Amino acid sequence: MHSSFKSMNFDLGQDIDMLRDAVYQFAQGEIAPRAEQIDIDNNFPAELWEQFGAMGLLGMTVEEEYGGTD
Repeated sequence: MHSSFKSMNFDLGQDIDMLRDAVYQFAQGEIAPRAEQIDIDNNFPAELWEQFGAMGLLGMTVEEEYGGTD
C-alpha cells in the first residue's frame, strides 16, 4: 500500500546524539547504581544535581546560583 505521507526524519543531528549518549552514560554510571537507595530515601542527592549543572543539563529551569543558566 502506498502512502501519500512523506516519511519523517528523526535525525536530530550529531550534537543531540552526543548529548543523549553523555546523559545515558551518566545515568548508567552515576544514577543507576544508586537508584534503589534514592527511591527508598525519596531524596535525589545534591551532588548529582551539581554534576547535572557541570554537564550543562540544568538549562534555564534552574537559577544560575544552583548551577543552571538562568
